[in-house]
Amino acid sequence: MKKFVVLFSLIMCLLIAVTAFADDEVVELRFIGMAQAAYSEENVNDMTADFMAAHPNIKVETEFVPYEDLRNKTMLAYGSNSPYDAALVDDIWFAEYASKGMIADITDKVPQEYKDGVLEGGWNFVTKGGKIVGLPWFLDTMYLFYNKAMLNEAGFTKEPKSLEEMIDMGRTLKEKGIVEYPFVFSMAQAEALICVYANFMEAMGRDFQDADGNWIVQDTGLEPLNLLISMLNEGLINPNSTEYLEEDVRMVFSAGDAAFCLNWMYVYDLASDPEQSVLTKDQVGVMVMPGAEGVKEHAAMSGSMGLSVMSNSAHPEETLLYIEYLTSKELQDAYSNLQMPVWTASYDDPAIIEGREDLAEAAKLAFSVMNARPSVPNYQEASAILQADIQSALLGDMTAEDALNDAVEQMNNL
Repeated sequence: MKKFVVLFSLIMCLLIAVTAFADDEVVELRFIGMAQAAYSEENVNDMTADFMAAHPNIKVETEFVPYEDLRNKTMLAYGSNSPYDAALVDDIWFAEYASKGMIADITDKVPQEYKDGVLEGGWNFVTKGGKIVGLPWFLDTMYLFYNKAMLNEAGFTKEPKSLEEMIDMGRTLKEKGIVEYPFVFSMAQAEALICVYANFMEAMGRDFQDADGNWIVQDTGLEPLNLLISMLNEGLINPNSTEYLEEDVRMVFSAGDAAFCLNWMYVYDLASDPEQSVLTKDQVGVMVMPGAEGVKEHAAMSGSMGLSVMSNSAHPEETLLYIEYLTSKELQDAYSNLQMPVWTASYDDPAIIEGREDLAEAAKLAFSVMNARPSVPNYQEASAILQADIQSALLGDMTAEDALNDAVEQMNNL
């Protein structure tokens, strides 16, 4: 009898110990992010440390790679024995990841407060096939930055209200000798070129594809491309634009050598930084790109990124909890000096928009109306084809019609 009691006691102690261990078992997650972004590695690691402090049973290992490596590293890891649980995803990759079943459908798991509170434009790029496959983390678009001092010197007291008015302003600035090349864009053979072209497409109400996903840009994209070509030929666009990326554009604008440029949100602060620019804050204007007359008032094309739960994560619930924390209003508001939040209510908070009222107003509008670039699984390959052919047309090596016809023929054969 004593032996039975002792044995029973040992079994109970073992069960209690196992239960205690299970309760305290640490769930380990892996997250891959980008080495260069509005949120730095240090910022994300600080956020993650706070998350782990609030959830001591979850340990998150973070890894950061350059943007150029992020897609390939994520895809390679997905097929390996050591996949990531959460990943930063560019808006142009969501269709590809979703088509390959790499990212989890979280439609029914996203809290209603997120669905109601996040700016409408934020859901455009993380929703594929009617399913939510990610949470918007930071929203961005190419804004139209303009030199207020130049416009005032030419007699313009207000920002352009249409695409046509913007171009006419540029002509006036050039004719009056205020600036040699009124516009500077990032039109090197890179994704930056597609972003610029997509903004002109959007401003003119044009689509790259029809409702069935067929490429139609050979027709819809002809007028926008010819407009860019004519602006180059007229000397309105800095001719070096065909070699420029975004940072080149920022430096030209900040040097006072352009009246208008299309660029990302980060330019707003740097363009008025005395160590980076000859412009003062009062001279830097920012707005959503105007649409063509009779077509639309504003045009914005997404350059945003979101966070997804990888479909083969062993801990999807904990991973979703982690990305919900990173995208939460409280956290985004706390880091709003680095990146404007994705939450509508944040743009009515004086503590967040103080000193950046113009940017906040433009961002709120842009994030409510912005569209996404073509949503196709083979976007990387399609974009490379478009980049090459569009730039050939800009350089005069092909007509716009031949360039777009060639691009569509190649993209249809992918």
